[in-house]
Amino acid sequence: MTINNMTVLNRVSQDVSRSDLFSVSPDMLTEEKGFNVRGVFDEAYFEQPEVEEHIRGLADSYKAGRYVPPIVVQVRNGIPYIRDGMHRRRALMLAISEGAEIKRVQVLEHHGDEAQQTLLLATSNDGRPLSPMERAVIYDRLDKWGWTTQEIASSVRRTVKHVSQTLALLDMPIELKRMVQRNEIAATQAAELFRQHGDDAVSMINKARENTDKGKVTKKDIVQVPRMTKKVQQAVRTHLGTVTARLAATEADDTGSVTLVLDADEAQELLELRGMLGLDQENNHDE
Repeated sequence: MTINNMTVLNRVSQDVSRSDLFSVSPDMLTEEKGFNVRGVFDEAYFEQPEVEEHIRGLADSYKAGRYVPPIVVQVRNGIPYIRDGMHRRRALMLAISEGAEIKRVQVLEHHGDEAQQTLLLATSNDGRPLSPMERAVIYDRLDKWGWTTQEIASSVRRTVKHVSQTLALLDMPIELKRMVQRNEIAATQAAELFRQHGDDAVSMINKARENTDKGKVTKKDIVQVPRMTKKVQQAVRTHLGTVTARLAATEADDTGSVTLVLDADEAQELLELRGMLGLDQENNHDE
């Protein structure tokens, strides 16, 4: 919808009162590109079944005349830009497209600066909680505006640890962010896999999705190769070194075979090393 400033000002004088809570024509409600975090990293967000169901419910409420919280806007140059209520605007337009005669809708004007408007995204609630990735983008904006982690945590009533861990999600590759946003894997699990395996986490999750018919991959679905920690490296060096040293000193028999005899302790140590390397887990998934 393109409206010149004079037309907008004329319409505002007709459709908008001077209080913070006022009524406006639905077609004046404007989404500002790049502001809202809903569906970040997922262009098909509004096509998700649960999102469509949420909007459907709001549309039915509009059509039935039930109470729906006012859409929060910032008015600039006479244009009400939505600051909280993306789902409600879509529900409103859906209801109108289905015959609801809604000429005006209540909106609430927000007077804060950019940081306060962004913070509103994290503290308001239109019935659908923010995803971890959506929160991460909000916290990142505040961080770039100079807010400390403690200030962000206090403002959203969360812990400093929560804010730090959520911000760390933005370090993941884009495909992993999309998986979290689409709820294909929990944010905590994705973060753990990324810390341990880097970009390989994406292929690990994709492989797990091929082997499960569930919509969401869980920890037990993923075959993980343990990190080569110092403990694992030392175990490999010790046990492999011992076995190969004995093999080097053993001669083949007449059939060309080499027989290596292990005592009970050596066999147990090798079995423990097998577990440390995750070989037992791989076999369990293959069964």
